[in-house]
Amino acid sequence: MNFFDFTTITSNGTFSTPAENENIEYKEASWKLPKTFWETVSSFANTSGGIIILGISEDKSNHTFSITGVDTTEDLITQIFNDNNNPSCLSRPIIQNNDVKISKFQNKNIIQILIHPEPFNARPVTALGKAYIRTGDGDRIATQEQLKYFTVESQGEIDTHLLPSTYTLDDLNKESIRNYRQQIIEKGIINPSNQMDDKEFLYSIGVFRKDRLSNSNQYHLTDGGLLFFGNYISITDRFPRFQLDYQKYNSDNSINWIDRVSAGDMNYPNLNVYTFYRLVLSKLEASIPDPFIQGKDLSRTSYHQDLISAAKEALVNSLMHSYYDGAVGVKIVDRPSYFEFTNPGTMRVSKESFLRGQYSSIRNTEIASLFRRVGISETAASGGPRILNAALQNHLNDPEISIDYNINTTRIRIWKISSQTSTDINLSDIEKFILKFGKANPTFTVKDIVISPNNHFGKQTAVRNALNSLIKKGLISSQKRGRKFVYKLRNKNEYLTQVKHLKHLEDNILK
Repeated sequence: MNFFDFTTITSNGTFSTPAENENIEYKEASWKLPKTFWETVSSFANTSGGIIILGISEDKSNHTFSITGVDTTEDLITQIFNDNNNPSCLSRPIIQNNDVKISKFQNKNIIQILIHPEPFNARPVTALGKAYIRTGDGDRIATQEQLKYFTVESQGEIDTHLLPSTYTLDDLNKESIRNYRQQIIEKGIINPSNQMDDKEFLYSIGVFRKDRLSNSNQYHLTDGGLLFFGNYISITDRFPRFQLDYQKYNSDNSINWIDRVSAGDMNYPNLNVYTFYRLVLSKLEASIPDPFIQGKDLSRTSYHQDLISAAKEALVNSLMHSYYDGAVGVKIVDRPSYFEFTNPGTMRVSKESFLRGQYSSIRNTEIASLFRRVGISETAASGGPRILNAALQNHLNDPEISIDYNINTTRIRIWKISSQTSTDINLSDIEKFILKFGKANPTFTVKDIVISPNNHFGKQTAVRNALNSLIKKGLISSQKRGRKFVYKLRNKNEYLTQVKHLKHLEDNILK
C-alpha cells in the first residue's frame, strides 16, 4: 500500500477517489482525531494493512466524497504519535514517522497514515483494550473464535504439540503407515529388510516425540502425527471440526458434484491428511486436459505437466498451512475451468512473497516434515513460484489468492484455461452484454444493467443470475457498498502485476 497522489485523482474537474474497502478508510478530522481512528488502526494491523486518510468525509447514502480538510495538521500528528505510544490507547506502537504524510488538495490539508500488517505472531494489536479486524469496508470487534486464532498463531509451529499419553499407536491407521513406509522404501531412505516395528519407525520420523519437559521421558504422539496418520474418529477427538473435502463438478455453474472425497462419510470412514492427499492428487491429475498447445518454436508446450505441478503444490500447501482447530475445513473444488483450494488459516506471508518464493512460514511443521521425507514437499517456498510459472508459461488466467479475515481462511484459485480465450467460453447473450457494459462503465450495479437502453436480455433476476455466473467464471468481481453490490470487470491483481514485472527484471536485466 502506498500514499495516494491527490494530484491525479480528479475526474472532469471533480473529486474522484476509490471507495472505502478492506484497505482504505476515510475519516473527517478538522482539529482532533475521530473516536474510531484507533479502531481502524487495530483492524488494519490485524489483517492486511491499509491507509487511513484524514480530512475526507463520505456521504453514505450515495457514496460520494467531499474534501473537508484538516485545520491543525501539526496538532493532529502530535496526537497520533502521543496515542501511538500510549499503551492504554494502543497495545504497542506501530506507526513510524515515515508512515505519515501531509498532502494538499483543493487548497486543503489532508493527512495520510499507512498502517502495515503486523506479523502473524505479533497479533492482535488492540485499541482501547479491544482487538479489531477489517472486513469489507468496516472495522469489527474480534470474536472469541478470532481471539483464539490469534493466541494459537502466536505460538508459531502449532502441530508439534504433544498429546496426552491416552493417544497411542491404536489411534493411527495401519494402512496409512504401511503405504507411507513403502514410499520411504521406494525412495531408498530405509532398507526393505529393516526390522523396525511401526512404533520404532514412527519414533524415528518424529510422529512420537520424547516429552523433555517432564522427568518421565515418555514418548507422546504429536498433533501433526495424529492428523497425518490418524483414524478419523481419533482425529476428531482432538480436532472436533476436522474436515477434508474434495468436490468435482462437470461445469463451472453446477451446484451438484459428480465425485467427492469427504472425511468421515461412508466411503471414506478413516480419512486422514496423508490418505486424502494420495486420493485427491490422482483425481486432480486426471481432470487436467492434455490439449496439443504449440509453442512459438513449434514445439509442444508443457501445459499438462505444469498444471499438475501447480495443483500438487496448491494441495500440499493447503494441507501444510491449515489451522485444523478452525471453524471450517479444507475444501478442494475441481471445475472444468479451474481448481480452487481453501484452507482454514490466513496466509502468514504476503501474496507477493508467496508467489515469488521469498519467504516461507509453515503453520504445521510436523506435517510438512512428513511430506518432505517422501519428496512431496521438496523445497521451502517453492509452491508459489510453481503456481505462478504454470500460468505465465501457458498464458493461463492469473492465479487468484483471497484471504477472509472474518472466518480466517485462505483461498487459491488456479485456472486451467487461457486468458486469451476465457471470454469465449460458455457465455450466454446476457453475459456477453454485461461484459460489454462493464468495459464502458468501470463500476456498475444490477439496476444500471436493468435500466440500460441496450438491455434486451432480461430483468433483475436474469441479470443477477448472469452476474453470479460471471463471478464464478472469474470475469467480474463484486464488492458490497452499503446495502447494495457494485460490480466491475476483473482486472489483473495488483500484486501479480508487480510479481510479473519483477520476474521480467530478474530474467532479462538482473542476470
